[in-house]
Amino acid sequence: MIKNILIVDDEQEVLDVISEMLDSLGYRPFAAKRGSEALKLAKTTKFDLVITDLIMPDMGGLAFAKKFKKQQKDTPIIVTAGVNLGKSNVDLEKYGVSAFIRKPFFIEEIDSKIKQLFAGKRELINFFG
Repeated sequence: MIKNILIVDDEQEVLDVISEMLDSLGYRPFAAKRGSEALKLAKTTKFDLVITDLIMPDMGGLAFAKKFKKQQKDTPIIVTAGVNLGKSNVDLEKYGVSAFIRKPFFIEEIDSKIKQLFAGKRELINFFG
């Protein structure tokens, strides 16, 4: 069964690239430019995984993650950002975040994280990288 993955990022180019990556890996990507748009999708579609940008206008990635977890509490969330979060990313756990990936990232890195999460390893993965 093909797994549904929701991507949330305010940059269309990033959405397109990640969607293409996920499609090439055999997943069904869904893209949203805003957290509010993604939450609407979550009302009608069950997602197996979410990949969200940390910094977005209107609703940031952590605010989105917190609201999303109220709808689909068991879905793992990967947060992406173009900055190294250092020790501050320990706080991501309280928002239900399962992993962090620093942008830019390679297809092998996202594939590895997704496979780890689908294998049930939901602890914070590579948070200090």
